[in-house]
Amino acid sequence: HDALPISALTVFAAAVGLGGTAQAEPPTKVTYQLSGSAPVADYVSYQLEGGQRQEAHVTLPWKTDFTVIGARVFVISAQSPGSITCTILVDGKVVNQATANGAPARTVCST
Repeated sequence: HDALPISALTVFAAAVGLGGTAQAEPPTKVTYQLSGSAPVADYVSYQLEGGQRQEAHVTLPWKTDFTVIGARVFVISAQSPGSITCTILVDGKVVNQATANGAPARTVCST
């Protein structure tokens, strides 16, 4: 009897996923926030869907929003004199927050 080669079955399973049906995931809103004791952060570096982004001399408080589809890793890091706090929100809920103090203070948030 004719059987499908295992490679064909593997490709089919990968295409439809383990659930058996392909479904579009709803978009996720991600917000990065920075606040601190200084009026300006020396730098901020953060991950977007299209890659890493870096900015210098960022006025605090600072935030940016973007939308992604599917599971992603989100990372933001920043440096500032005094204290600095980073926050990551996913669909309006805080998923990570960190504060650092120092001269300079360096903070990192990730999911």
